[in-house]
Amino acid sequence: MTRVCFLSLVAFTLIISMAVFAPQATAQTQTPHHYAIKIVPVPANAQHPQFTLKANLYGTAAVFTFSPYTQSSSPTNSDGTDLWPCFGSYTSSGGSGSENPDCPTVGDPAQGLPVGGAALGTPAYTWSLSACDATSTSALPCGQTNTWYEDDSGDSTDELIYSIEATQGSSVIADSGTVVFGPNTFGGMSPAANVVVYGDQNFGTMGETGTNNGNCDADFDYPLTSAAWPGSTYLIAANKTCVAPVAGDVTLSATTEVATPVYTKSDKAAVCGAVGTPCYTVKFTKKYSVTQKWTIVLE
Repeated sequence: MTRVCFLSLVAFTLIISMAVFAPQATAQTQTPHHYAIKIVPVPANAQHPQFTLKANLYGTAAVFTFSPYTQSSSPTNSDGTDLWPCFGSYTSSGGSGSENPDCPTVGDPAQGLPVGGAALGTPAYTWSLSACDATSTSALPCGQTNTWYEDDSGDSTDELIYSIEATQGSSVIADSGTVVFGPNTFGGMSPAANVVVYGDQNFGTMGETGTNNGNCDADFDYPLTSAAWPGSTYLIAANKTCVAPVAGDVTLSATTEVATPVYTKSDKAAVCGAVGTPCYTVKFTKKYSVTQKWTIVLE
């Protein structure tokens, strides 16, 4: 996990966490999924003190956008982050040099992309079934999930976890499992942190069968080797079985939580697998949560 200090009133994009996931010592061979979190700079004239809201996470937007991996020949920046989303950081007080190097300018004539501006993938409701049906591990993501929320939890010590699932009726066509980002560094900020979680996404089996196949992600860096957050993002599989998508509605449901981890030690090889014994599994006790649900159509 990459950590950068957040400077209040200094407008720049803070990359809190980026993870590229691959399966851990399983028979499955999956295309790695990539989930990231960014805190969105807030313009000075929109900043506010902590309101007397009930402590919680509050959803602000959830969309499925076009992916830089299908729309650009160079889908990542030099630091490896996705081409978008990217947030402006230019301020008149900061002047030249305050621009975000990943998206420095906008307009004609060009000017610094200011705080409050962004370069984003375009959201859509209708998507190509053939483009989004991942039939092999080399399939590119057809889109990018973006879920936005405001963190008014005031909790910076418990852990931030995330999951997203795509279903068609009772059929699962994608499931991230539980992505554990670690201590919730967004809690307690003033003004409250505006956060986006995004991930590259397609649907289906990738030509694989069985539990945790294809877009149903397997464990990554889990179980743990100690009863503590390991210092980098890990993933706990949901043990779902993905099927191929079909034409029709797709329901996407994303849940972001701040939760307390409870660790259990195991000496069983069947539990610990390639991690070796002893290992530690974890359950989470929810403290704050937001679920965002929306629909797209494949045809």
